[in-house]
Amino acid sequence: MKHNITLLVLLGLAGCGSFTSKGTSGADSSGNTIRPIIPNESIAIAKSLSIPAEALALGVVIYFVVDPLSPNWQIEEARIGENRFRISLRKKRFATGGDGEATQVFYRRAEQIVRENGYAGYTVLEFGEGVESTVPIAQRVSHGIIEVK
Repeated sequence: MKHNITLLVLLGLAGCGSFTSKGTSGADSSGNTIRPIIPNESIAIAKSLSIPAEALALGVVIYFVVDPLSPNWQIEEARIGENRFRISLRKKRFATGGDGEATQVFYRRAEQIVRENGYAGYTVLEFGEGVESTVPIAQRVSHGIIEVK
């Protein structure tokens, strides 16, 4: 849904007939008029406040990439025995904080597993954190194994 809204906003800015280019159009070698994708216009919010269309489009793109409302960590779990679970965490590539919270997220998920499956408790057998070097941007990862009782 969010992707559709972003696309509609960008398409509206790029193709809106009410925007006109102010001296920014040119011509190619065939003489066809070339206009920028994002018009050289400002959107008036109030009498003393206007936002350039470029800034609005950039804000939408940044919001789409950073996505501040999505969780910082992706959690995967797998049962690897009768009473053992592997918990893997992967941090999103663009985050605004949350670098030191892997341990908290791991323990919170371990407690959920215990509670949801009716166990009395758990023991952490293994826990590790690191950085996975992927192209173009590295990601923080964490993994651990718990034994439930």
